[in-house]
Amino acid sequence: GPGSTGWGNAAAITANTPALIVTPEGGPAGFYANWWNQGRYGAPAWETFHLTEVRRILEQQLRANDRRAVAGLSMGGHGALYYAARYPTLFRAAASFSGLVNTARYTTGIQNIVRGQGLQPLDLWGDPTAQAALWREHNAYELISRLPRGFPVYVSSGNGLPGPFDAPDRTPDALEAVLDLMAGDYIARAQALGLSVTADRYGPGTHTWPYWERSLTRSLPMLAAAIGAT
Repeated sequence: GPGSTGWGNAAAITANTPALIVTPEGGPAGFYANWWNQGRYGAPAWETFHLTEVRRILEQQLRANDRRAVAGLSMGGHGALYYAARYPTLFRAAASFSGLVNTARYTTGIQNIVRGQGLQPLDLWGDPTAQAALWREHNAYELISRLPRGFPVYVSSGNGLPGPFDAPDRTPDALEAVLDLMAGDYIARAQALGLSVTADRYGPGTHTWPYWERSLTRSLPMLAAAIGAT
């Protein structure tokens, strides 16, 4: 996402948490990936940027330790749960707020998001059919089994209907409705595999900031406890 300038009231919500709070840039359609680029890879390489370059800066310049948690919203929710499962020793807890946590449900939508930024959709993970294995490798839902039993995960979503932070006559939010289905997929599988899942499918609610800020507030105690920041 847009980094520290686009995280609403995150600074205020986390102000009393004794931890380094990092909100790096992720690009408008980066999908937390080292892009395939028709097999050439190269730029953009968001995964390397976040987990190697940013991590190095934090450890070398800010004395960050190895107790880490990760959270994100929307595309960042995908990134948070994907990173946690792809690198199961790197983080101690993860949270997704209205995240794309089962990308198999939204392949066309993801391609349209990339296309909407003037980029070539096939450069991300290739064709969903021809490069199906590559898509699976970057789907947080498919990687749940890589996480250890008991790993703390928080997953929240609304159902797209107008909720307490919306005007009553607001049009239903189709994107949030799809993300709620993804959340259901992820929660069921994570619970079956023995993860410590906090499921917060809160019903009416849209793909907007007030709900994500509420989810951050609700998930913060779990995230902080996992890294000893209490």
